[in-house]
Amino acid sequence: MSTVPTSRRHRPAAVLAAVLAVLAVLTGCIGIPTAGPVGVGVEGVSDQGAVEPLGDPPPQDGAPEDIVRGFLGASAAGFSRDTTSADTADDFRNAREYLSGETRRSWSPRERVVVYATASSPDIQLVGESQVRVDLRVAARIDADGRYAQGGPDAQESLVFDLVQDSEGQWRISGLEDGVVLSEPNFEAVYRSATLYFLSQDGEFLVPETRWFPLRNLATSIVRALIAGPSEWLRDAVRSAVPEGAVLQPDAVSVDEEGVAAVSLAAGGLPTEPADRALMQAQLEASLRIARVRTVDVSAGGVPMDADAADLERGQDWGGSLEAVQDDTLVEVSQGDLVPVEDVAPLTGLDARDPARDGTGGLRVLLSGPDRLLTVPTPAEPAVELLRAPGLVAPSVDRLGWVWTASPQRPGELLAVDALGTVVDVDAEWLQGRTVRSVRVARDASRVAVVSAGADGARVDVASVVRDDSGTPQVLGEAWRTGATLVDASRVVWVDESTLGVLGRSGSTTAAVYHLVPLAGPVQSRGAIVDTVDIAGGKGASALYLVTSEGELYATRSGPSWNLVGTGVQDPSFAG
Repeated sequence: MSTVPTSRRHRPAAVLAAVLAVLAVLTGCIGIPTAGPVGVGVEGVSDQGAVEPLGDPPPQDGAPEDIVRGFLGASAAGFSRDTTSADTADDFRNAREYLSGETRRSWSPRERVVVYATASSPDIQLVGESQVRVDLRVAARIDADGRYAQGGPDAQESLVFDLVQDSEGQWRISGLEDGVVLSEPNFEAVYRSATLYFLSQDGEFLVPETRWFPLRNLATSIVRALIAGPSEWLRDAVRSAVPEGAVLQPDAVSVDEEGVAAVSLAAGGLPTEPADRALMQAQLEASLRIARVRTVDVSAGGVPMDADAADLERGQDWGGSLEAVQDDTLVEVSQGDLVPVEDVAPLTGLDARDPARDGTGGLRVLLSGPDRLLTVPTPAEPAVELLRAPGLVAPSVDRLGWVWTASPQRPGELLAVDALGTVVDVDAEWLQGRTVRSVRVARDASRVAVVSAGADGARVDVASVVRDDSGTPQVLGEAWRTGATLVDASRVVWVDESTLGVLGRSGSTTAAVYHLVPLAGPVQSRGAIVDTVDIAGGKGASALYLVTSEGELYATRSGPSWNLVGTGVQDPSFAG
C-alpha cells in the first residue's frame, strides 16, 4: 500500500472499524457452489441463512484507497437489494455514493463480474495523487448474460480507478470500468448457476446451457436469457420454441408460494402451432426448476398459452452398466462383479481396446490396435472394419448412430463413421494445429467434448455439432473452453449433462487425477490413485470409475475414497 499523506491519516476509530468490516466480508473463505437448492419460492425473498454482503456509505475523510475498498464492498451488496425491474440504479445505491457526477449515473454494474480467488485479497495501491490500482488473482469472470469463464492458474487482472475531490474535499471515484468485483464468498452469497434448456435440432432432446445469475429475481433472469437465445458457440446446433422477438411484459416473472411462475409476454409472443407451444412450455418448466418452480403459466397480451409441456428427453445417463475389456472378453459390472456381456463373441486376436456403444447396445465398436475401428463381433457376425487410420483416439457413439474418433493424419477435424462405413470429415477451425487426445459426444448429440494439445498445451473444449436434416454431422461450431485450471489432460467423459470428467493435472499435483469439470464453473479434483490411465463416467458424480496402469478398476460412490472393483481390466466405458 502506498503512503497516505499526513492530512488523510487521522480518521476516527469507527471509520477504520467499518473499513475492516468491509474487508472481512470481501475476504471470507467459502467455495463456489455449482449446484444445489435455491430458496426463492417468491421473487425478491432471499435464501434463509444466506450471508448477504454489507454495503456501508463512504467513510468521512476517507483516503482514495479507502474509497475504492469501500466501493468494492458496497458493489457486492448491490446484488442483495430487491428489485423487480430492469432499472438497477436502486440496487447499487450505496455503491453509487462512492462515485462522482456523471459516473454515478453511467456506471453499469451488471456488465460483468470479476471473481477473485478465496486464497487471495485485492492488492489496493495508490499509484498517483488521484489514481488507485487494484490487482486481483482472478478465479472467474461472468459477463452480462451470465456466461462463466474460469480463470486459469495464473489469471490476473488490474483495475484502475480515477478519483476526484468534491466541493467538500471528499474523494470520489470519477473513472472506472463497468462491472463489479466479488470475492468467492460474496459470489456464492448473491449468485446461482442456472441451466437454460434449448431444443436439439430434431426436437427430441432438451439441450442445456449453464449460466450464472444474481439470486434476486432469479426466475426473471432465466426467462430473459431463454428469450434471448443460446450463446454463439451453441446456437447453430440447437433451436428454441420461444418466438424470435418475444418480450416480457411486464419485465419480470412472478413466482407464488405454490411454485407457479407467471410469464407474461407482449402480444404476438406465443408460437402459432400447438406442438411448438408444448415445446416452449417444456423449455420454460425445465429451465425454471432451479428457481423452485413447479409449473409455468404463460400468456401473451393477456391470452393464456394453455399448453402441456412436451415429453422430451434430457440428461446424460443412457442406462446400462459399465463395460470394459478383460482377458480378450468384453465384460460388464453386474452386482459388483465383472461378467461377460451377452451376445458378444470373444475378442481373441483383435488387440481389442476402447470399446464403445450406443444406448441400446445395438451398435458396438472398438479399436483393434491403434489404427483400426471395428464393430464388436457377435456369435452370429464377425467384426467388420469401419475405418483405418493411424493413431485413432478412443471412439464415442452418438444416439443417431455415428461413431466419432480422430487421427493425427487428419488435422483440424474429427472423423464420424456410420455402421455402413460411411466416413464424414467434420471440420473444426479451432482444431487447426492441435492434436486430438480424446473425444466424447453428449447424449443429446448436439455437443461434443474434446481434449486436444497444441503450442499452448492441453485444453478441454466443448463445441456444438451441426448436422443436416438427416442427422449427418457437417461441422463443429466454435469452441467453448472449460477447465482452465487444468495444466494437462488426456481423457474426457461426460459425467452428467453439464459436467465433464477429465483425467489430468491441476494445481501442484504431479500425477493425473479424476477432475469434475463443469461447463461453467470451478474444477474439482478427486482423490488420487497411483498411475491412473483411464476414467469412465455417465451416471453423475456419485458413480465414477478409473483404471490404473496395472489394470485395477476402482469406483467411488461418494466422497474422495476409491474402492477396488476388479483387476486385469482396461478401457472402462459407459454408453455414449
